[in-house]
Amino acid sequence: MKKIVLVCLITALLFAIVILEQIFVDNTLTALIGKIDNLDYEISNTENINTKKIDDLASDLDSFWTNKEKIMCLIINHNDLNKVGEQIKKVKVYVLQNDKDGCVYEIETLKFYAESYRHVMEINFQNLM
Repeated sequence: MKKIVLVCLITALLFAIVILEQIFVDNTLTALIGKIDNLDYEISNTENINTKKIDDLASDLDSFWTNKEKIMCLIINHNDLNKVGEQIKKVKVYVLQNDKDGCVYEIETLKFYAESYRHVMEINFQNLM
C-alpha cells in the first residue's frame, strides 16, 4: 500500500512540475510578444526610428530575452531559441541604422518565431506527457 501511495505522490509531483514549466513558458512567451508588439507600435508610428525611446524598448526586449533564455534553454530545444536572440540583435542594428523597412521586416520575423514557439509549447495533454 505504501508503494502505491509513493508512486501516486511521485506522479503527482512530476505532473505539477510539468504544469509549472508550461505556465512559465507560456507567460514568458506572452510577455515577449507583448514587448515585441510595443516595439512594433512605436516603430510603425514614427519615421525616425533611431530615438531613445525605441532604442530603450529594443534594449529592454534584448535584456528580457537574455535573462529568460537561460531558463528556457532547460525547457525548450535551445538550438531553436537562439533564433529569437539573433532577430532581436538584427532589430537593434536596424534601429541604430535608422532603417525602418529592415526593422519592420525583422520584427515580423521575430513575431513569427515567438508565436510559433507559443503554439508548439501550448498547455495540452501531449506536452504534459
